Amino acid sequence: MSNYTDRNPADTKAPRKARREFLSHKRETQKESTARAYEYPTKSFLEYGENHGVETTGDISKRHISGWIDQRHENVKPVTIHNNAKHLRVFLKWMAQRELVDWKLHEQMQIPTVPEDGDVNDDVLREEQAETVRDYLETYEYATVYHALFQTMWHTGCRISGARALDLGDIEERPDETILKFRNRKATGTPLKNGTKSERDVTISDSLTAVLHDYRASRRLPKTDDHGREPLFTVDGGRLTRQRGYKNIVAFTRPCVTGENCPHDRTIELCEAARSKVKAPSCPSSVSLHPVRKGSITDHINKGWPKEELSERVDVSVDVLEKHYDFRRNERKRQNRKQYLHD
Repeated sequence: MSNYTDRNPADTKAPRKARREFLSHKRETQKESTARAYEYPTKSFLEYGENHGVETTGDISKRHISGWIDQRHENVKPVTIHNNAKHLRVFLKWMAQRELVDWKLHEQMQIPTVPEDGDVNDDVLREEQAETVRDYLETYEYATVYHALFQTMWHTGCRISGARALDLGDIEERPDETILKFRNRKATGTPLKNGTKSERDVTISDSLTAVLHDYRASRRLPKTDDHGREPLFTVDGGRLTRQRGYKNIVAFTRPCVTGENCPHDRTIELCEAARSKVKAPSCPSSVSLHPVRKGSITDHINKGWPKEELSERVDVSVDVLEKHYDFRRNERKRQNRKQYLHD
């Protein structure tokens, strides 16, 4: 039943159809990474609505919005709820502009506040866990695409979009060093987050150079992408997709996969997260792609990288780096400061 008596039923439509049109609009008008951020919050909200009587967009009410936010509070952190609600409000406004929902909905919607320091997401791959993952990949998955991908992300601190954008020709091997060239190629399907400002040359270690060399020589699938380019990281369909990278990196960060005991006292044979790669994200210890980047940046800081130079290497401002990417524990911070001690 619609929320308003004067609404023409033709002005409402199936919520899922409205969402598809909204996401299509976002992809046409914004960067892919920005458009992608709207996918989960809108899907989650519509699923909640369907379970609470919403059949058309006109059925959506403040009650559904507040109920969905309350439900999110039970499952995720305040910063996630805050961001999810902001994205939902954009969707509601888009529908209101097309007379699919009451205009007052997005205007009256209250965005949950975030406690002080609550806007810092502390999901991060710690150095010790990263070492365990690297040891496992080195032993059982040597020079596979996912070994090479993980090593590249951990060593350079790059985003998955940056790793995916690399072509074979972006590896420059010189007599005394090897360089990865991150280039913005939006016209051919691999934009970097900040466009040309994200372009940079990154010197890599001998160990990563060796892994990439062996991967290219023996395990890389000889594929081109839809634009005729030769991606560095390939799968059967061509260039590695973000989803494929996510699915496998999450799976490799489960402690039970890398040979550790379950820190959550679960029985491995009965644990869905352990038995199924699809269910791997439900493991409390698994991490996704961005925590790998955050862990890498923290590891760089631990190793003494000046933040000004590090910001150029990983393509993030010093201010953002300090607020969102410095996850050193207090003891490590104290140790890092010791070098400046004087009488």
